[in-house]
Amino acid sequence: MEELTQAEKEIYYWQYGRSGSFTTRLIETILNADTLNQAKLSLGFPELVEAAQRFQNESGYWKSIQERMK
Repeated sequence: MEELTQAEKEIYYWQYGRSGSFTTRLIETILNADTLNQAKLSLGFPELVEAAQRFQNESGYWKSIQERMK
């Protein structure tokens, strides 16, 4: 089983309310942004934007993160 990336860990902690205020707001901003603004955010936070997009759009991704976090 592949190792979690730091961004995937951040998604995990955010989902359980255990991330810091900056990361919480950043993830929520990414998830609420349109495609153009997500692209802009990815210039500074490419891994986190990718993980958030996968969390939002890819079936089974969240379950995969949960399983790999164990």
